[in-house]
Order: sequence, then structure tokens, then C-alpha cells
Amino acid sequence: MKKLWMLFFAITTFSSFAQEETGLPKEKLYEAKKQLREGNELYKKNKLDDAAIAYQKSLAEDGTYYKGAYNLGNAYFQQKKYKEAGEQYQLANKLAKTKEDKAKTSELIGDTFKKQNELEKALESYKQALLKKPTDDVLREKFVAAKKQKEKQDQQNKDNKDKNKDNKDDNKDKDNKGDNKDQNKDNKGDKDQDKKDDKGDKDKKEDDQKDGENPEDKKDQGDKGEDEKQDQQPAQPNESKLSPEQIQQLLESMNNEEQKTQKKVNAQKVNAKENNNEKDW
Repeated sequence: MKKLWMLFFAITTFSSFAQEETGLPKEKLYEAKKQLREGNELYKKNKLDDAAIAYQKSLAEDGTYYKGAYNLGNAYFQQKKYKEAGEQYQLANKLAKTKEDKAKTSELIGDTFKKQNELEKALESYKQALLKKPTDDVLREKFVAAKKQKEKQDQQNKDNKDKNKDNKDDNKDKDNKGDNKDQNKDNKGDKDQDKKDDKGDKDKKEDDQKDGENPEDKKDQGDKGEDEKQDQQPAQPNESKLSPEQIQQLLESMNNEEQKTQKKVNAQKVNAKENNNEKDW
């Protein structure tokens, strides 16, 4: 009988202590633990969705329940919901009372960041876990692997940046080459046009020479022609085409005219002599 009273006193004291520590009625705490146990059973059966619901109910009853947040984070992680898992692990890290629990939750936070390829944050979480648990070989290996992956990522980013810069420079060179090509094309067009114009002038000159239309040549030819005319002998008279009878008649007519002229001359001489004699008195 005495033992029963001692057991009843212990249970009552523990219940009162738990209620004072959590600030929750014992009914709430009981329900939170009940939901946690149901979630654990479902988790073992790989019913992750149902397990997550049970853990959420557990947290709804007691929002400060470390195991509820921790186990819900595990359920999300198994479903590859890494962002949601990280949020629950961060809550569990705040609720953790021991250094071991804080180290474990920091490690799990690092795992979620690594899965999301946020390596800088993952390294920081692993570092915080190592500060609390420096002898953990597995944790140390995770840190080294994340560091190598981060260095590789940085190198790839640098290579991509350099490649993009080279592509940008190549495109700029292509644009410049295109401009130079267009300019050369324009210059070539101008040269071809000048060459065509020169050829046209040359052809025109040759045509003028062929047609005898060169003013200088015409002038020279004209002057030369005048000089040749001046150097030529007078044209010879055409031979007479009169018949012998016509010639004879022409000669007789000329003789008659000559005789008449002589008679007139002689008559004038006689008259002049007579006039001289009359005055000589």
C-alpha cells in the first residue's frame, strides 16, 4: 500500500513538472506524443505522406516538441522536399537542448543545402556541426566533399564567364569584320564604278578616233589640207574641144580685128602729122 502511494506521488510530480516545463496541459502533451508515435509507425512502413501529417499534428499540439520537428524534417527529406526539410531541421535546432542534438540538426541542415546546390551555406552548417562534434569522421568527410564540390563549381563558373566574354569579343569582332566587309564592298563598288567610268571614257575616245570626230585631229587635218592646197600647182587648162573649121574661122576673125585696129592706128598717125604741119607757120 505504501509503495502504491509512492508511485502515485512520483507520477503526479512528473506530470506537474512536465506541465510546468512545457507550459501545456498534460492532455496536450499526451496527444503530441501519441501523434508522434503514430507518425513513427507510418514512417517505418514508408508511408511518408501519412507520417508527415501525423508529425504535423504532433507539432500542432505542442509547437515546442523537438522530436516532432526533427521527425517531420526526416519525412520531408525522404520525399526530396529539401527546402521544407531544412525549415523543420532549423526549428529542431532551435528547440534542441543538448550539444549532440544541435550538432546533428546542423549536419542535417547542411545536407539539405547541399541537395539544393547551395554549397556555401552547406559548408557553414557543416562547420557549425564540427565545432560541436569535431571527432565525427562522417561529418568531416561531408565537409571536405562539399568544399571540393564548391571549388569545382567556382572553377566552372569562372570558365563559363571567360567563355561568355570570349563569345562576346568574337561577336564584337564579327560585327567589326562585317562593318569592314561592307566598307570594303562599298570601296570596291566605288573602284569598280571608277574603273567602269575610265573604261567608258577610253572606249568613247577610241570611238571618236575611229569616227574621225576628234576636234584636234579635225583641226590638224584641216590645217594640213590648207597647206597641201597652197603647195599644189595651178590646175592645167582643159584641152580645146573646137573643130578645125571653127579654129580657122576664129583665126580669120582675129586677123580681121587686128587689121581694123592697125588701120585706126595708122589713121590717127596721119591726122597727127597734118595737125603739126598746120601750126608750123
